[in-house]
Amino acid sequence: MSSRSRLVLLTGLVALGAAVYAVVALVREDVPAAEAAAAAYLADWSAGDFTALEDRVVDPPRTFVTDHRAVVDDLGVTEATYDLTSVDVDGDVGVARYTARLRLDGIGTWRWDGALRLSRQRGTWRTSWSPSTIHPALGQGQHLAVSRDAPERAPILDRAGEPLSTSRPARLIGLEPRAITDLDAVKAAFRDLLGVDPVRIDEALGAPGVEPDHFVPVTTVDRARYDRVAPVIHPLPGTRFRDVVTRGGPTPDFAAHVIGRYGEITAERLEELGSPYRTGDLVGLTGLEGRYEEQLAGTPSFVVQVVDDDGTPVRDLERFRGRAPRPLRTTLDARVQSAVDAALGTTARAMAVVVVDSRSNVRAVASRPLDQYDRALSGRYPPGSTFKIVTTAALLAHGVRPDTPVACPPTVDAGGRRFRNFERSSLGTVPFGRAFAESCNTAFITATAAVPGEQFVATAERFGFNARYTVGLDTAGASFPAPADATEQAAAAIGQGRVVASPLHMATVGGTVIDGTWDPPVLLPDTSPADVGTTALPARTAEAIRTLMRRVVTEGSGTRATVPGVDVAGKTGTAEYGSGDPPATHAWFVGLWGDLSVAVLVEDGTSGGEVAAPVAGRIISLLR
Repeated sequence: MSSRSRLVLLTGLVALGAAVYAVVALVREDVPAAEAAAAAYLADWSAGDFTALEDRVVDPPRTFVTDHRAVVDDLGVTEATYDLTSVDVDGDVGVARYTARLRLDGIGTWRWDGALRLSRQRGTWRTSWSPSTIHPALGQGQHLAVSRDAPERAPILDRAGEPLSTSRPARLIGLEPRAITDLDAVKAAFRDLLGVDPVRIDEALGAPGVEPDHFVPVTTVDRARYDRVAPVIHPLPGTRFRDVVTRGGPTPDFAAHVIGRYGEITAERLEELGSPYRTGDLVGLTGLEGRYEEQLAGTPSFVVQVVDDDGTPVRDLERFRGRAPRPLRTTLDARVQSAVDAALGTTARAMAVVVVDSRSNVRAVASRPLDQYDRALSGRYPPGSTFKIVTTAALLAHGVRPDTPVACPPTVDAGGRRFRNFERSSLGTVPFGRAFAESCNTAFITATAAVPGEQFVATAERFGFNARYTVGLDTAGASFPAPADATEQAAAAIGQGRVVASPLHMATVGGTVIDGTWDPPVLLPDTSPADVGTTALPARTAEAIRTLMRRVVTEGSGTRATVPGVDVAGKTGTAEYGSGDPPATHAWFVGLWGDLSVAVLVEDGTSGGEVAAPVAGRIISLLR
C-alpha cells in the first residue's frame, strides 16, 4: 500500500473514531437525564403526589389525577412503592422499567413489572402517558378493580357434630335518625314486640360516625317473626328494613346467648374487626358467632382485575386466596337445649339455666330476657342454700352424719349478728338429714361453727370455688374468700356474705356430686380455656350428699321438682341480697338426674322451692 493510501485510511479511521466517540458521549449524557426524570416520576407516584406527577407527563389526559386516585381507592392501596430497574435510550425516546409493590388493605402485597415510555422535548425528558403506564394490561376505557369472594360461613356444631344453627331469610330492622318523629314510641314498640332494650337503641343511634341519613341496624328477625310484628313496626316513622340472611337455631330462643346474633355489621363492629370487612357485611355480633367470627367466616379471596367502564371483567391479574372457614364444635346437646328453651319459653322474667354432665361438659345454656346479658355464664350471685351442698361436704369431713342431731331454732347468733331461717321457720332438734332436706339455716350455722376456716376453704375449692376458668365466652366462676370471723363463717355456711357463684358454676357443683369429681366446665372441646385441673371428693362423701339431695325432692323443700318415674335429687336455695327489710331474694335450685346436673336461677324469686324447682321439673320431664 502506498504512503498516500495509508494516510487516507488513517484519516478515515480517525474521523470514524471521533464520530463514534461523539455518539457514545451523547448517549452517556442522555441516560442519566432520562434516569433522573424516570426516578422523579416514580418518586411522585410512590408518594401519591398525582398533581406533581401530572407535570411530568406529555399531554396528560383531563382525568389524569382522578384516574390515579381511583386506583388507590378502588384497590384499597395503603402503601405503594415504584422502583426504577433500568432505562434504555434511543435518541429522543426511551423506556424506563420499574417494579411496583402495592399494599392492598386487608388483602396483601401485589407486585408487578411495568414500563414508562419516555420522550425528550426541548431538552427535557417526560413520560408519554397511556393507561398501560399504570399497568401493562390496561387499555383505553379500562381500569383496575378488586372482586371479593367470601366463602360460605362454617357452622357451629353440637356435641354430635350436627349444625346448631342454619341460614334462613330474615329482615334487618333499623332506623334512619332524621326520619324518626317519636323516638319513645319506637323504643316502646321495639321493646314490646322485638325484645329490644331501649338502651340499645340509644347506643346504636349515638354510636360514633352515625349520620342523620344513615341506616342504623338495630335487630335481625326471621321472616316469620317479622310478618307477625310488621303491622305495628313498619308504619312507625323512621323504621327501615332490609332483606338479609340470618343464622340461628330452630327457634329464635334456641341457645340465643351462646350461639349469639348474626347480622349486618355495625359501626363499632366494623372498627373492631377492620379490614377486609366492609359496610354491609354480615358478621357475628354476639356470642360464639361474634367471639369466633374469624374462625367461622374465614377470610375472602380477592382477585385484582382489569374491567371495562361498565364493570365487566376483562382479565384477572392477581389472585389472593383467603383462609377457609372452620366449624366451631361445642358440647351443647340439641335435645337438652330444646327442652331448656321450651321450659323457659319467652318469659321476660330475669332467670338463667345451665345443664352440665358429670364431667362439666355444658349441655344447655339459657338466659332470659333474651336482649339482656348472659346471666347463665357471666352472672355472679350469692348461691344461698344451694351452697349447703359444699357446706355438707365440710361437715361430713368433720364428723357430722345424716343422723347426727342438730338444733334448728328460728334464729341464731353468730359473732354478734343474728341469722334466721326463711320465714322464721323452726324444726327443733332433728337429724342433720332432715335439716338438709328442709334447708334449715340455723342448723348449718351452728354445726359449721366448729369447722376450721382453712378446712372450709379447702372443701369449697374441691368444688371449684376460687378456680379461674373460661368456657370461651365471658365467664364468671365462683368465689369463696376465707371467713375473717364467726359472722363471716356463718354467712358463708348458707351461701351468703362474700360467697358468689354463677349459675354455670353451681351446675358444676351438682356435677361434682354425681361422680365425686369437680371438673372445670367445657363448652368448646377443641380449645383449652381452663388452666385448672380436677379435684375429687371422697366417694362416701359424694354418695352421702346424693342421698341427702334425694330427700330434698322426695320430702323436703324441693318437692316441686318431682318427676314421676325419674330419680331426681336436688337442693333449693333462697339467697338474700340488698339492704331491704326483709331483704330481696333470688331463687335457686340445683337438680340431678342420671348423668346431668341443672342449675336454675330466678332473680327476685320468692324461694327456690317455690319458683326454681318447678323449672327444673319441667326440663327433666321433657327429657325423661
